[in-house]
Amino acid sequence: MEKKSLIVKIVVLVIALVLALLSGIEFWQLRHYKETIVASEDLTEVKWFSDYVPSLKNTWMDTPVFIFDSGVEGGTVFVCGCPHPYEPASTMAAYLMIENLKVTKGRIIIVPRANYSGSTEGMVGDAYPMFFHVSSDWGISQYRIGDRYTNPLDQWPDPFTYVNYPSGQNLAYQDIRNLNRTYPGRENGTLTERAAYAVMEIIRQEHVDMAIDMHEAEILYPVTSTYVAPSKVLDREKFLATGEMEYYEPEKSSLDVAMMAGMNLSDQFLMKSASSPNTLHGLSHREWADWSDSLTFLMETPEIFIDKITGPRTEALMTEGKDEFLQKVTDKGLTYFPYDMEFGTPMWYRTGRHLTGALEVVYWASFFYPEMEVEVTWPTYLEMEELENQGVDSIGYFLKNPDAPENKDRAFTIYYKPVGANYDKY
Repeated sequence: MEKKSLIVKIVVLVIALVLALLSGIEFWQLRHYKETIVASEDLTEVKWFSDYVPSLKNTWMDTPVFIFDSGVEGGTVFVCGCPHPYEPASTMAAYLMIENLKVTKGRIIIVPRANYSGSTEGMVGDAYPMFFHVSSDWGISQYRIGDRYTNPLDQWPDPFTYVNYPSGQNLAYQDIRNLNRTYPGRENGTLTERAAYAVMEIIRQEHVDMAIDMHEAEILYPVTSTYVAPSKVLDREKFLATGEMEYYEPEKSSLDVAMMAGMNLSDQFLMKSASSPNTLHGLSHREWADWSDSLTFLMETPEIFIDKITGPRTEALMTEGKDEFLQKVTDKGLTYFPYDMEFGTPMWYRTGRHLTGALEVVYWASFFYPEMEVEVTWPTYLEMEELENQGVDSIGYFLKNPDAPENKDRAFTIYYKPVGANYDKY
């Protein structure tokens, strides 16, 4: 009897060890997986977060910053992808920009994976896939999904309450690892705060005129399909002198630009506009405007994958966005987006919305304020829609093969530190 009990214990232990090994392999694969992109010929320079905040060097939050300078005087646009890695259409839009961008006036600065650490883990308890895939005529590419927060392997422990600096506003404890709650960041703060500070330093040091933060949101969230932009900004001098937060209407209005962009998009897709609350701190649409001179915009696309009432969190749910439960909720008028399960919210649709939504911001900001004019092209929503109607994977269509001989000199591995000498030649 004792011998049988011992055998059972050994079998259970072996099974547990095998499961632990398999899980460990999956964790390692997600942590160390590298994505490769091919930059457009207009690329002029590659920097890193650590060029702006040296203490980020050799951390999992260091990430490449791609700069495209036309050489013609004009404005500067900053585009932030992957602030929340489990909103991957923002990263795909940034990748398509980097691979296909043509700029003839001004500069474009793009960070495709702003919270690199958060892209190296999955969201605890949600049991969703590590990767999604994109087909092209040269093969299948694999991309991470990631989490909302910085990986706890890189920043731990969380406090009981997170206090945003310098506003002093209390936020949820886990928001200390949420890049879009830690702005304007601190140079000597936590890893996430230092990444937020690096973003602010890019905006300030590079004299950014238009800063665009790309996100995705649940259709049960009121701000989905929305530009969020400030109508008022902080009187920084008064705050630094007295600690009082007083706001005023700036001469150049982000909200005016966002409203015009949203109205002009109405014949393509729904895009609302909302004013950034003065009392809600830590977010890009608030702090970028308060702590720099840039026009600032946050864009949200509808991503049902992160709604809480869907069926199984599968790769198809992420890439196709079709769910019967959300259709029933929509039919009862309880969602903030006109959801249609037959069409869904596919990855190409969300990516295309970001691409065209950003172009509209650039156009209207240049129209209102000619001194910051930027002339740039990249793939648009309508171009992607036309390809999809022809049965072509529109994301894959605009991705270049990094292994093709003509692209090898412009192929870049998106990783937390430089890999290969080609990063240094620009």
